[in-house]
Amino acid sequence: MRRRGNTDEGLGDLASMPFSKLEGKVYEDLDRRRGGKRMRFDLPIFGIKTSHVNLAGLNMLESYTVGQSTIYITEDYEYLIHDPPLTPEERAKLTDIASKLLFLMPASVVNDGRKFDEYLEKAGLRDGRFNHFLKREILGYGPLEPLVMDTRVEDIVVASSVNPVSCMHSDYGTMPTNILFTPEEMDRYVEKLVHISGKSVSLYRPLLSIRLPNGGRLSASYKKEVSPEGSNFLIRKFPERPWSITSLMLLNTIPPEMAAWLMLLEEYRKAFLVCGAMGTGKTSLINALCNLIPERSVIVTIEDTPELRLVHPNRFSLVMRESATLDDKGEIGMFALVKEALRMSADYIIVGEVRGEEGRIWAQAIMTGHGGITSLHAEGPQAALERLLSPPISVERGALKSLSGIVSVGKLVLRTKGKLVQRRRALNFYDLGGNLEFTPLFGYNYETDSFSYNKESIIASNTARRMMMESGLSEDVLLERYLQRVEFLRRLREISKLRPEFREYSAVTKAVWAFQSCPEGFDPGSAVITGDGTLRSQESLAEEVCNDRERHYPIPLPTLRRLRHDGQDPPAEPDSIRGRQRKRSD
Repeated sequence: MRRRGNTDEGLGDLASMPFSKLEGKVYEDLDRRRGGKRMRFDLPIFGIKTSHVNLAGLNMLESYTVGQSTIYITEDYEYLIHDPPLTPEERAKLTDIASKLLFLMPASVVNDGRKFDEYLEKAGLRDGRFNHFLKREILGYGPLEPLVMDTRVEDIVVASSVNPVSCMHSDYGTMPTNILFTPEEMDRYVEKLVHISGKSVSLYRPLLSIRLPNGGRLSASYKKEVSPEGSNFLIRKFPERPWSITSLMLLNTIPPEMAAWLMLLEEYRKAFLVCGAMGTGKTSLINALCNLIPERSVIVTIEDTPELRLVHPNRFSLVMRESATLDDKGEIGMFALVKEALRMSADYIIVGEVRGEEGRIWAQAIMTGHGGITSLHAEGPQAALERLLSPPISVERGALKSLSGIVSVGKLVLRTKGKLVQRRRALNFYDLGGNLEFTPLFGYNYETDSFSYNKESIIASNTARRMMMESGLSEDVLLERYLQRVEFLRRLREISKLRPEFREYSAVTKAVWAFQSCPEGFDPGSAVITGDGTLRSQESLAEEVCNDRERHYPIPLPTLRRLRHDGQDPPAEPDSIRGRQRKRSD
């Protein structure tokens, strides 16, 4: 290791000790732990990696900030990160501070962001840039922190030390960045990610697929055991807030007419499948469609990584457990979880994705009357059907007759305002017939980026016939119920444009529940989200205010309402009443 000389720069007041004495304190502590045996050595160097952009000659499509870093999107579709600038002297000082603080900080500080900030404040660090870099290096994701914190970045791809880091942007697709790791930095970074996740990596087990502390998914290969170019990894991010059905309708990902049909299928406990290629938004769509499941339903969700975030009160969440031993014992896989779900009397069994034999059990579940939703990697409905019938899933053809249909989703490149942008679309719902033939019920026009539907085709579909036969409904009644839901979702979409609270997952779910309890009498435009997240109508709130004021005013309620209607102010409160109110508030 390289020797570190003492520095004359002070760090302020860290327990009344100048920073120049910190290194000596570290050595004294180490000597004491060794029982007095003297062994002088140099502190390891803790490097701070930053990224900067030379803007000369670059044409920008867009720029925005993430934390203290600025993101530039160029016309060549590059993702460039510009961190706060540091002079060479400031960089050397920051490296020196970081190397020594790591030996002094207790574990409770390193693992707690609030205590970390308090520690730096006591240490006298006032430069916001220093605090930013120290926090992201010790508590965060180092140079990849802007990518991790950017809500528009979906995946982070670090394929090798030869090429720069790439990212999957929600608007612009895959783009290279200006971050490049050396082979040694790649190894250390994989070790860090695995460590903060509470796992271990070694040459014996160089392949990992684990969950990160922020909920993302890490797939990594360590050193050159299975990858000739050394360590590599991919971070798959998940949204902090789940997508609601109104958010997807606002983005034109799914039209209200298709969402209304799927809502009707869920209310009648029918099963359907969402198919598409990697990164087309299958899980996000499933999570949004769970907005439409009735309130008192019993739901079991089964996933390998917890992504679905429902607000239903009777929801059971089952997550696959990986083996913690070298001989792969103790694993609880998707197959075992789906079998367990069959014993739980669930109204809906939702599987994040089927890849193997758990698909057969899920197909058996929907045959016995369970509602169900799952996803499958396939380029289209016919390919999805072939995957279900082929090994390793191997669903029997007869079991698929209980499947209502398949939602096909895709990722398209559209030109918007002179820019090529990436958009996800629910392209169609394919109704599944008795002979496993598909009938598309909707249409998508790529040129106009618009959807179409035919209500007669929907009511004539095989699934509609099954619902009418099982419930005794006529065509007219089923059509009326479908059109009610179309109108409700259209109205909800328009309201959410002006009232952002109706884009939040919980609020949307409660609005759907209110509609399902009274389709004819509920108007989402009159609903109000209270401070505790309760959905209330404006009329009930006004009535509550009137009742509350009647208790405090010696005036009959009709009189108070008439005064308000006439535009007059109610009389002033008597002093005795104001005094009682103050005592209650105290």
